[in-house]
Amino acid sequence: MWCKSCLCVFIFVLILNQFQVDAQTGKRCTTPNGEYATCVSIYSCNHLLQAVQTRDETQLRFLQKSQCTGYSNGPIVCCGRESNYVTTGNQATNGRVLLNNGDTPNKNFRRNPNIPNRESCGHDFSERIFGGEATAINEFPWMALLQYTNNSGYRRWACAGTLINNRYVLTAAHCVTGDILSKVGRLVNVRIGDYDTENAVDCQGGLCNNPIDVGVEDAFAHAGYNNNNQHRYNDIALVRLSREVKFTPFIQPICLPKINEAATVGDRMSVAGWGRTEYASRSGVKMKVEIPMAQRAQCTRAFASAGINLKSSQICAGGQRGKDSCTGDSGGPLMTTAKDDPSTWYQEGIVSFGARCGTEGWPGIYTKVEYFLDWIHKNVRP
Repeated sequence: MWCKSCLCVFIFVLILNQFQVDAQTGKRCTTPNGEYATCVSIYSCNHLLQAVQTRDETQLRFLQKSQCTGYSNGPIVCCGRESNYVTTGNQATNGRVLLNNGDTPNKNFRRNPNIPNRESCGHDFSERIFGGEATAINEFPWMALLQYTNNSGYRRWACAGTLINNRYVLTAAHCVTGDILSKVGRLVNVRIGDYDTENAVDCQGGLCNNPIDVGVEDAFAHAGYNNNNQHRYNDIALVRLSREVKFTPFIQPICLPKINEAATVGDRMSVAGWGRTEYASRSGVKMKVEIPMAQRAQCTRAFASAGINLKSSQICAGGQRGKDSCTGDSGGPLMTTAKDDPSTWYQEGIVSFGARCGTEGWPGIYTKVEYFLDWIHKNVRP
């Protein structure tokens, strides 16, 4: 058994690591497992205090990463339910909660009451513009633009996402981590309710709206995402806004899919965004395109020839000449209406990557949202 003096030494080391700043006792925090918890004195968190005595290197590393800043009658720690990394299969996580590896959807997850049900999501109040690429001013009111700033303070829009409740935006992992941080900058704002990025106030057909910019409190990718992996498995992320947003006819959440609610080959899907078009590097107005769900075998063969192996948690859609999502639409939605209620939209996928934008025979690749419902419901908090 570890000696009492060793316990004191280890706790003293924790104290030194606090840098002697104001204590954060009582504040919300996130454990190394991604569980949301509260900062308390280590002496009030028995399982973390006992972890000190284990002499297990992994457990001690977990304890060190559980520190909150400050000191109040002892080190302050993020006291969740665990004193070690939660494992799933052979994988230990040291980031947000990872409940599956993207191979199969978890059908038995616990539903999060903070995520809207079908009665209060996916409703589009627009008069659609058929036959054109531009959307109506209030079409797809869950669309969000992500803004980044570089070290020089220059700001630009570079990704899209979707509002899934009044505090969270769903996007792609590569929009919040990896190369985008060095090439574009740090994510700082999310714009919601926009139509034309060139105008401060959008007006169309007698309807006018002021889009809103909301700061980013937190942004985190799925723990299974690897920026160096060209296959882009687990390309999904959540952005927590700095405040709640009020729903209006121009700002609404999209629905998440139900388990086994999946589009089939040939089903028509919609993609929207402000990304690259055939005419310009960016579109000023929100654009849309309809694409079909692609043949899986044909898609798999095409990407295998490029050295990319697809998993069942990735969707192939598109592959028609001149119709595709392109760079700049990253993180945006692949969406469709529910078969049992055509007035309700849900998000089938997230724009992940493509090999040849708008080229026949090369569908776009989308993260299949159904496979990550457990991860989303577990990581969204009030």
